[in-house]
Amino acid sequence: MDAGLAALPPEAARAALARVLMSEELSSSPQLSNILRFVVEATLEGRRDAIKGYTIAVEALGRDASFDPQADPIVRVEATRLRRALERYYAGAGAQDEIEIVVPRGSYVPQFVPRRAGTREGTEAGERLPVPGAEPADLLEPGEVAPVPAVVAVPVRRGLARGWAGLLLLLLVVASVVALFGVLYPGGWRSAMSDVAFRPIERFNRLGIPMIEVRSFDETGASQPGVTQADASGGASPSADFPARAIEVRVRDALARFDLLDVLSSPDARPSLGCASTANAPHSAFALGGLVEHHEDGAISVLLRLTDLCDGTIVWSREFDGLRPGSDSSAAEVALVREIMAAIAEPYGVIQARARSRVVAAGGTATAGPYGCVLEAYGYWRSYAAPDHERARACLEKAVQNDGTFALGYALLAELYLDELRNGVNPRPGPPSLNRALAAAEQAVELAPTSAYVRRVLMDVHFFRGARGSAIAAGEAALALNPYDVDVLADVGGRLVALGQPERGEALLSSASLSALGMPPWVDFHRVIAAYARGDIPAAAAAADHLMGDGYAPGLLARALASASAGEMAAARADVQKLTEIAPEWASQPDVMVSRFFPDPALAQRVREDLAGAGLRGFKAAAAN
Repeated sequence: MDAGLAALPPEAARAALARVLMSEELSSSPQLSNILRFVVEATLEGRRDAIKGYTIAVEALGRDASFDPQADPIVRVEATRLRRALERYYAGAGAQDEIEIVVPRGSYVPQFVPRRAGTREGTEAGERLPVPGAEPADLLEPGEVAPVPAVVAVPVRRGLARGWAGLLLLLLVVASVVALFGVLYPGGWRSAMSDVAFRPIERFNRLGIPMIEVRSFDETGASQPGVTQADASGGASPSADFPARAIEVRVRDALARFDLLDVLSSPDARPSLGCASTANAPHSAFALGGLVEHHEDGAISVLLRLTDLCDGTIVWSREFDGLRPGSDSSAAEVALVREIMAAIAEPYGVIQARARSRVVAAGGTATAGPYGCVLEAYGYWRSYAAPDHERARACLEKAVQNDGTFALGYALLAELYLDELRNGVNPRPGPPSLNRALAAAEQAVELAPTSAYVRRVLMDVHFFRGARGSAIAAGEAALALNPYDVDVLADVGGRLVALGQPERGEALLSSASLSALGMPPWVDFHRVIAAYARGDIPAAAAAADHLMGDGYAPGLLARALASASAGEMAAARADVQKLTEIAPEWASQPDVMVSRFFPDPALAQRVREDLAGAGLRGFKAAAAN
């Protein structure tokens, strides 16, 4: 047992660990939980020498034996996040804990600090005591500096002199504020309040993403909200349960859940647009209005119109007719709003298309700041061309380097890193793509824990790492955070199918397909695999017909499987040949790639057999040849 733990029973340390792991700060991050559990248990077992960056990466984070802590900073990044999470916990829910677990800077070896009344034992406000047994210079990682040893502060008598000094300082501050106020507002309080009331809110659109304001929905027709019009049977009209205000509020709430939109609270929050500017990236701003019409039979119609505030034109208008709330008006509202979001809020929707065209007209993505990098990424996911991937990756890496709070940038980078593996595009030496993807995704979660898109990206990373439980947990979180995002529905559904939960997975896929007709190619990939998994050959072939051409490796994989299951072996062999040319790991490590794409063992075996029959060699498991 280490000297620093001599006075602390192991069961007390483990109880302190259990409380932290159950906290909100740690329970939502499996990575941080794994690290803290590992370093605490290793310390309690007397294995301090094992607590190094390499062993944490391999034993706690699941990295392979080739991990290089000097090339891959993931452990240092996660340790920083862990320290911040512990600080938040002990400042909040854990303020009354008797034992505080500390991971000091410069070391990964935890310390167990007795606390009393929410503070470290024996300390007063403004005083610091050295932590028993601390060795701050122990186990430093490359580039880290040992912290300055803690200093014992001498208690100070807090007497009358200190009180008078504080009062004098307060009077000086008040006098300075009054003098400054007189300079800024010579007209007095009335002038100041007038300035506050009528000065437009100055708002800097830092990322340059499109803005949208939702205006009040109008209402007309047979039944108005709050009016209990009796029908022939004497009951209330069912359309009264579907008021315009409810739809308006739900639409505004749904839009706010999408990372590629900035929802304005009022027109005053809109910055100067600069729509025609070429010197600076132009802003794109839209207004959404609606009309809800109630009919005599209880049905309603919803007419929506989206206006481009830069030129005043209506860029999208649609009527949703014959809607009936039925017994569950909330479910009907959710279905309606999801369909609206698919049309205007998704990356392939009308708002992003309009904003992209404005950026191109104003000089291209290079002038559009961080939003230009976002457009580069989605441009690649439309073409899957290697130069587009390299350009988007470089743009986003520079963007997050310049702005470490760019959560969406980290999430997009994680997906681009995954494409180095799943699409075989632009692989490069250094840390494995999965390691870089995980580090970027975890950073995005740290910055934007309530983003559904970020959680969905984390799900994708865990899926390809083979972390089944973590992938499902991240997918569930994404669904809860944004049930209106059909991209999230489709991606979570596809992953569940591959993880051996076909019924729920296909239900989510079907729900997404009903809400949006034009979907990205990866959704068609999921649809092919879902049909293939249940043995529906015609459905698999029909979905495969929608897959794009020769540049999308997962599409080639899905087409090959659909063709093989239909007995069209010539077509399957042609797609397998193209697949191995685009993503060489399918030729060099076919078992590894199958396991990554198809974690469910039964489904993976079927895939191996069909790919082997289509000419893919090198499987170690038994497969038809």
